[in-house]
Amino acid sequence: MTTDTALTEVAEKDVVYTKSYETNEVASLSINFACICSLDSEFLVKLTAKNPLLHLETEGTTILLVKNMPNHENNQKNLTRLLIKLGIWNESKNNEKGELYDSGGSIAFDDGSVKMPDITYILRQRLEGQPKNQVILLVPDFVVEYLSTYDSLREAKEKMQFYMNKGVLLGWLIVPKEQITYIYKPDCEVASKKFEEELSGENVLPSFTIVLASIFE
Repeated sequence: MTTDTALTEVAEKDVVYTKSYETNEVASLSINFACICSLDSEFLVKLTAKNPLLHLETEGTTILLVKNMPNHENNQKNLTRLLIKLGIWNESKNNEKGELYDSGGSIAFDDGSVKMPDITYILRQRLEGQPKNQVILLVPDFVVEYLSTYDSLREAKEKMQFYMNKGVLLGWLIVPKEQITYIYKPDCEVASKKFEEELSGENVLPSFTIVLASIFE
């Protein structure tokens, strides 16, 4: 049975699923396909293309994570402004040594999990030989996750720890409601800074600094 066929038969199977509620609306849906098939990254890319308003990731090759992605103006503006600042730095101070991706960049990890960080940075030399127009099969150097209206802080922190366990060198979890950014590095305690304080890219993003309060609404 192909994955495409399996997905159409979900309603006819005893599939295990869970819902996470942050408000009166469904924040996320977790579907276990273990009893039907193994999910692969190619199918996830096709499914994402057909459902642009959904944020689709996997845990391993059996759990499909589905999140509603409402297009809140402030969320989009803030992330776009941060991505622009990173792009300017990459061009003017970093000699374009890296590539930046928005939330459309799918990253496949060695356990089969596919994640879509809100912002991803990977050194260009590490991308040599990577297939074009496919899921990236490299651990990012730097990731940003932005906690939007319907996201769970607990799940976001678990996701950041997943990145660290897989070898991501630096991660920022931005939480607008708290006006705080949580800073993740491998084998280090999680630090935090208020939006009014300066964030540093450290040795992962050399010479990059930013005060989020200066660009966020």
